[in-house]
Amino acid sequence: MQPTPGPPGSDVVAGIACCPYAVLMSNPVVSEIQAEAGERERLAEVLQMIVEAKSTVTVRVGDDQVELPPVLVRLLVAGAGPLGEGDSVAVVSEDAVVSPAQAAQLLGVSRQYVDRLVAKGVLPARRLPHSRYRKIPVRAVLDHKSTKDAKRDGIASIIDAAEQAGLSY
Repeated sequence: MQPTPGPPGSDVVAGIACCPYAVLMSNPVVSEIQAEAGERERLAEVLQMIVEAKSTVTVRVGDDQVELPPVLVRLLVAGAGPLGEGDSVAVVSEDAVVSPAQAAQLLGVSRQYVDRLVAKGVLPARRLPHSRYRKIPVRAVLDHKSTKDAKRDGIASIIDAAEQAGLSY
């Protein structure tokens, strides 16, 4: 399975989307990580060393040295940038499902807005058996965010070009 690109500022590595979103979730398939202020400078140093090395990365675990697989190195690099800038990074399994409230947190919108997106068919959702609860695939939420962000960036670039050309809008 070839992973699809995630939202801007994110990377999909081995079926895991690594996104700079502040997401507070208790779902075991969604983990939020945030670097302490003192760790950020060290993160930048380590990231620079990994990028400059352009070879294998080894870590010491107890008395053993372990060579990290390239996919794990890519995951570390994808998360280190946003962490070093003070953002939270959510590590989300692409196969995970979330509640509408959790989807709203990922999108930065209200749960009611997510309910409308589900009702319009923009976001797929399935009902749990014999329940009113719904679950939404994380991949669909991240794809929607990617589309929304791309539209916003496109509009911003059009406005910037118009302003540079001396046009007012």
